[in-house]
Amino acid sequence: MGGKLGLVLVDDRKRTTARSYEMETQALLVDYVTAAQALITALEAVTDLGLLRGSITINLAGEEFAAQTDANVDVGGTASGFVTDGDGSKASMRIPGVKMSLVGDDGVIAITGAVATFLAMFEAAGAFTLAKGKTIASWIRATLDK
Repeated sequence: MGGKLGLVLVDDRKRTTARSYEMETQALLVDYVTAAQALITALEAVTDLGLLRGSITINLAGEEFAAQTDANVDVGGTASGFVTDGDGSKASMRIPGVKMSLVGDDGVIAITGAVATFLAMFEAAGAFTLAKGKTIASWIRATLDK
């Protein structure tokens, strides 16, 4: 379960360059952060560039799953819902390669079962957020994209 450290560096003319460094497998997530911080500190001592941002990507071993027959990256669905504390504003998200067995004849994707479980991950009590940290208070509908 190795990973990669991605850094975006900037010069005094605001030009950027990206660098990626492969990381050895670490025992704990915090060990990846510690290793990244050590490399960043060492890099700062040898470069005149500034650091704009960094990210760590960890490969999840054993989490892969196979594409199903007739899977298509061009087919997807879009779910929309009311934003938590959004004064009635809405947000939407794509469901990539949605299973056609979940789509009704009218193109509607019922927000039940597996769909509801997936979308719940983006609700206020879920582990993920949409753009800019937004979460969904309630989902309105999901449909097949045209």
